[in-house]
Amino acid sequence: MACFGWCGKVNEEPSKVVEFNASPAYVLKAPAPGQVHNGLGLGGVQRGDQFGTRTFRGGATAAPVVVPGNNIEEVSRVYQPPDKAIAAPVSEWVVGLDFGTTYSGFAYAKVADPENIHVYYDWPSRISEKPYCKTLTGIYYKVTAPGRLQCSSWGHHARSDYIAGASNPAVKGYYLSKFKLLLKKDLDDAFLASSIPQPLTVNTIIKDYLKCIGELALTVIKNHEGEVNFRRNSVQWCVTVPSIWDDTAKQQMKACMVNAGLVSGDGGIESVKVVLEPEAASFHCHQILRLKHKDLTLHRKDKILVADVGGGTVDIVVQELIGSGNDYKVQELTESSGGLCGGTFVDESFLRFLSKRIGCLDEFLRSVVPSYRSRLLKDWETIKCGFGSEMMTTYDSTEITIHNRLAASWEAYEKERGYPPRDSYSEVELTQQDLKDIFDPVVDEVIELIAAQLMQVSDIKMMFVVGGFAGSHYLMQRIRARFSHDVEHIVSPPNPGSAIIQGAVALALNPDAVVARVLKKTYGTSVTLRFQRGVDPEEFLKVGDDGMEWCRNRFDPFVKKGNRIEVNKFVSKEYVPHSDGQAQMMFDLYSSDLLEPRYTQGPDVVREGGFAIDLPTNYRVTEMPIFECTIYFGRTSLELRAEAKFKHHDGERPHVMELPVRYYS
Repeated sequence: MACFGWCGKVNEEPSKVVEFNASPAYVLKAPAPGQVHNGLGLGGVQRGDQFGTRTFRGGATAAPVVVPGNNIEEVSRVYQPPDKAIAAPVSEWVVGLDFGTTYSGFAYAKVADPENIHVYYDWPSRISEKPYCKTLTGIYYKVTAPGRLQCSSWGHHARSDYIAGASNPAVKGYYLSKFKLLLKKDLDDAFLASSIPQPLTVNTIIKDYLKCIGELALTVIKNHEGEVNFRRNSVQWCVTVPSIWDDTAKQQMKACMVNAGLVSGDGGIESVKVVLEPEAASFHCHQILRLKHKDLTLHRKDKILVADVGGGTVDIVVQELIGSGNDYKVQELTESSGGLCGGTFVDESFLRFLSKRIGCLDEFLRSVVPSYRSRLLKDWETIKCGFGSEMMTTYDSTEITIHNRLAASWEAYEKERGYPPRDSYSEVELTQQDLKDIFDPVVDEVIELIAAQLMQVSDIKMMFVVGGFAGSHYLMQRIRARFSHDVEHIVSPPNPGSAIIQGAVALALNPDAVVARVLKKTYGTSVTLRFQRGVDPEEFLKVGDDGMEWCRNRFDPFVKKGNRIEVNKFVSKEYVPHSDGQAQMMFDLYSSDLLEPRYTQGPDVVREGGFAIDLPTNYRVTEMPIFECTIYFGRTSLELRAEAKFKHHDGERPHVMELPVRYYS
């Protein structure tokens, strides 16, 4: 890993940056093998940093703090202008991909016609089913050779092909679903993790699925626009993610989009926009109110709560309007929150209920007919969607038809144990109370998450409830019964499952709509500071050649948990490389739920990942630019920009070249 140091010269006026001159910069020589890197993960000498809009946080220039054990040397800087960068293609289309736990879909719009957002509805469905804006987030792999799997189908077709192929011993395949949840680090689901067959990985599966749905989106737009006029690199891709995801998961999603071959040009991972699901929903619901429900008006300073209740995750955010009407602008008031308690967990609750009723069900699904699990959930979906409907009475019940082989196994299982015979083993009756028992554990958790946000902020004028599970009549009944006295208006838009897709496109076309967010974590890096006896652990002690005691692995915060930070505010630091011909700069980032963590090691701190910056190849240490790294913490995901700053000659403008940046986990 390469090593580099801080540099820079600062005016005594904090708001003014002076020109860089040829004064010496301080760099670090490469550490010995096995040495721990510190200072942005690499070891460094700090001269100053910037925060905000191109302003330094410090005052006058301070002398460099020399970390013992690293060899400090001076270099002079001579600048050469870079070649002129090639301009990126202009986006003509915006495509929003709502990649969900259970269902996924897409919408698109022409940049020149932002009000006309097209949602794709032409998914295969069963007869009598009304069109829906999403298809299953499922993928079917066939075994083509020992240890080799090939994506055979996706969406609704994947589940159908898997069920059909299960009856043919010559066909070996795997149907995978809910794999999006595996991006969440703290997911405790051994069954889901073990369902991924070798040699597949969760990133490979997501890449394959995104490629399938993304290529379909491109085909639809091509047919819309005409093949002659359409260019792949004219598309701006936006992928939705839960706000509760950590930055590693967000970066993985962006990387999967690139690896799927959907992103053209030289933009790489930063060409993919991440849209937070509750923010997209908020924007869409506001547009509906403005255009179709003018009796429900929102004004500046009004507070709204958005509950995105999807298939796998629940995301809740509280926003305050700081613009109104056509000038929609919001800022977060609290840390967004949520949990794993969406509609798919009602499915799991149903399977647990059925397993208690049918004692041999688990063994049957594990060893006899594994594909029957998918069939059961397909039949359950209709019952789940209808529960709570006004057309059902409290005395209504419904039935699930049982597989013939399972019915025979069930009868034999209970007969062996001396249970009294049943009237029928070919179906299971579900009463209204049974359905409540299945739904309530998940619905209760959703309601408590909403209640926790309402305890932090009073005077919420409107609550928007969106997402696939928001289409549940029973869920909406429970939410209205609990919160109708606390919130003036509780609204679930028509087709709540499409709110995020449409909102993602609209938000991408209006990038300034979200002004500020509240940080859920403290972010920082690893530095070496003076060792404090009785405070710092001995294993972090580092003694310099001069006998000075230093503490390694100290947490140096950039931004702190709970702070509201504007989306365009940044932290900026500057470096010079260590060695001639150095190809990359790399540094690590750490996060913590604590406000002021002391160390980068321990159970309260997580290494989020890091950034690798590709350096230009046409410079030598004696002809060196300054490299400025700017980190944005208030955006939908952590973003880093890197630039090479070349000294200007008399009468010339300074030359700046943007550098490629890659995220690594």
